[in-house]
Amino acid sequence: MPTAADIITYIGVPLTVLGVTPILYTFLKAVRIVAELKALRQNAHSAVTRASFMSGIVEVEIPRCSIIPLERDDAAYWQLNRAPSALKGGTWTVFNWNIVITGQRLYRIQFIDDLQEPQAEILFEQLISFLLDRGAVPDIKGLHMLRVLGLWTPTGTTILLSPDTTQSVLRVAQPGDSDGNLSLVLQWKEVWDRRDLTSLPPSWLRLEKPKHALAKIAAERVEDTRERRLSDAQPKNDTFDNTVETHYEKPNHSQATSLRCHLAFLAGACVIDAVCYESKHESTNARTNVQHLQKSNIRYWFPNAAIALGQMKGMATWRCHLPESIRLLSAKESIPCGVMVLLGLLNDADTPTWATQYDPHEDVSRQHSRFIAQSRQLAAERLFTPAQAEAARATRQNEERFAIADEFQARQRRDKEREIKRKMEALNSSRLHPSIVAQAAMRYLSEKVSFEASTMVQQTAESILFEMVEEETKALAICKVLDQWQRWNDRGGMNQEDLALATENPVHFSYAACLIGLFREASIREESSVAMDLQECVRVWKKVRLG
Repeated sequence: MPTAADIITYIGVPLTVLGVTPILYTFLKAVRIVAELKALRQNAHSAVTRASFMSGIVEVEIPRCSIIPLERDDAAYWQLNRAPSALKGGTWTVFNWNIVITGQRLYRIQFIDDLQEPQAEILFEQLISFLLDRGAVPDIKGLHMLRVLGLWTPTGTTILLSPDTTQSVLRVAQPGDSDGNLSLVLQWKEVWDRRDLTSLPPSWLRLEKPKHALAKIAAERVEDTRERRLSDAQPKNDTFDNTVETHYEKPNHSQATSLRCHLAFLAGACVIDAVCYESKHESTNARTNVQHLQKSNIRYWFPNAAIALGQMKGMATWRCHLPESIRLLSAKESIPCGVMVLLGLLNDADTPTWATQYDPHEDVSRQHSRFIAQSRQLAAERLFTPAQAEAARATRQNEERFAIADEFQARQRRDKEREIKRKMEALNSSRLHPSIVAQAAMRYLSEKVSFEASTMVQQTAESILFEMVEEETKALAICKVLDQWQRWNDRGGMNQEDLALATENPVHFSYAACLIGLFREASIREESSVAMDLQECVRVWKKVRLG
């Protein structure tokens, strides 16, 4: 018969071991979780860990952060984080940031998979600007969807694309603990790093110097060298050796091959607040005076032309977009074909028939009739006596003089009436598309003016903007034409005053036509809506959560 000791040995001990097994399991599991949490310290997290080994629950306090991009001239700005977080929701740790701890997030977990990185808070404007500077490309459809749907935007909607536009960089994530803020997830790969400190920052536009300007500078440099040699060859007067002269050297931008303009959004409008010259795309630290770019009409037209050119060149700008008034202006056919002929930009053969056609032999027929009448009078004079012939000759010559004077006055009245009628017919002729007007203007500038206009509106407009920066007089004249263009477009057509202004200087009209063509091409591109969508999204979402 088994004794009590045997029962305890063979039955009690196994039952005890079985009862302790769950406790041992939870203990070992908690130990393993604590060991795995040491990876947090590699990610610069001062996580506080507390474990209940009997229940297997581990409490982890992870800092909640607010992040700010580094300064652009900091080397870490262009590098990836060497030890990004491996936790779920830690995609923002792939970059280096200025980190400010704003609180703690407590997690009670039983499995390591339950732990995730708290979402970091960042200004949406700073995030977009940073990623665009790194080379990200806006997703047109995703941005428009975010603008329209807001928090109801489907999870996974792409906001920014990779530089090769094959993968997403920034997309909408599940709300999680975003507390009503927009939740985003980030992705970046090292192969996408194609930009560095020398790359053009967002909201900066580069204008290449026109080739004809470079040739002009080279000629001026040769002339300056010649004058300097002549002055050095002249004998110097030692009488004024003790006189102290102060020389004020003007800024010399002859070595510059391009310039960059900064577009800023101030007081509800886009303005040019800085212009820097470059030599072979490297800054020369030489700034030019931009006060004339902030005058009345130039303040409106030049920045908008820069925005349009930036959109054509793929510039990463979102603070500014083309106003609706310029979109409507560039979309409307407002230049009659007859006006283009009067200005010399087109030939009659290049346009539909718009003017009254007159008999080119009208004057010849009239002169022939007068010649026949004169011949008859001369024949009659031969039959008269000498006295009668002399009187008839005097009468005929007086009549001819009066007839010639009357005919001259009549011809002047007729030509003036026809000129007025031709102008009216030109103003009422069929109107041309802005792109046709721009192409004709570029041909005119190439043939009639020493301006190397390209067949591409973008390149021609870039040269025009460069010269507007350097020549205030030209900038004022071009913007004056654009102002008048806006007025006749608003009133429904050109009038005599508008035609007189265009006829006064067809060159400035051609410059303005090229810029209108630039507005047109920029307005019809899909990218034209990106800046507007981005600006609205940044206005609505001041801060976002990045996980």
